[in-house]
Amino acid sequence: MIAIIGILVSVLLPAVQAARGAARRVTCSNHAKQIALAMHNYHAAYKEFPAGSRQSSPYGFWWGMISQTLPFMEEGVRFESIDFGGGPCGEVMKDIQARGATDASSAPIETLLCPSDPRTEQQLLSGPNGPLPLSGDVGVLYPGNYLGMAGSEDVDITDTYGGCGGVVNGNGIFYTDKAHKFRDILDGTTQTIFFGERAIPDDLGWGWPICGGNECEHYVTSKLGLFMGNHEPTEYFTHLQHYWSWHGEGVHIAMADGSIHYITYNIDYETYTALSTRDEQDKIRNDYLSP
Repeated sequence: MIAIIGILVSVLLPAVQAARGAARRVTCSNHAKQIALAMHNYHAAYKEFPAGSRQSSPYGFWWGMISQTLPFMEEGVRFESIDFGGGPCGEVMKDIQARGATDASSAPIETLLCPSDPRTEQQLLSGPNGPLPLSGDVGVLYPGNYLGMAGSEDVDITDTYGGCGGVVNGNGIFYTDKAHKFRDILDGTTQTIFFGERAIPDDLGWGWPICGGNECEHYVTSKLGLFMGNHEPTEYFTHLQHYWSWHGEGVHIAMADGSIHYITYNIDYETYTALSTRDEQDKIRNDYLSP
């Protein structure tokens, strides 16, 4: 009898694990859909999308595109807690947290997380008093899994800190200090990447959705292509600069029309980079997309 039970467990366990993985993948896709709808509702209200990141002061970090769309993600209380004109965003966030008030970053926002990633819902104390003393100091936060697409142009894709130096004149939709409208998407909304998934780094050091850096924090480019990443310390900055996930063979990508697709890593490089641009007048077959 014990032997029979052992055989049944060995047969059923992979099926159970596969079912759980599929359920997590569906949740990740649904979260991407909610973010895409929030971005569309933001555009309906303000006649433009938020900038990928917007500098909070000449000497501060950047407010991310997610911080602007919180009211459209049923996170109005967190949004109302932020004084966007109050100076460097790190100082604003730390002040809110010091006062014990509700803030936008010190508790997880489930919509920004993909449960397939084992580092979701892991809290980080940034700055000199936390585990990353050389990091930006923006208080307590939870990294997220969804980053905007800045396009195919990137002057630095080296495996160094400079690889995350920022994009100020991108040919995608989301990058630093520039807001775009639907009318700017000349390639068509069904053929332009909105945003996608990226695994959270081991040290939780990038992907801060409310306040942080710019490139690698709130958006990436397509310059490196689409491929599986890893957490090797010697390749740290490489895998901050491209989409990848824990799903195995691909990532969820939101297109500008709000549709969510699963794109595998074997997508042709030229096709992928063409999809990342908003106004290159690309005409691309859609058989690379799966729902």
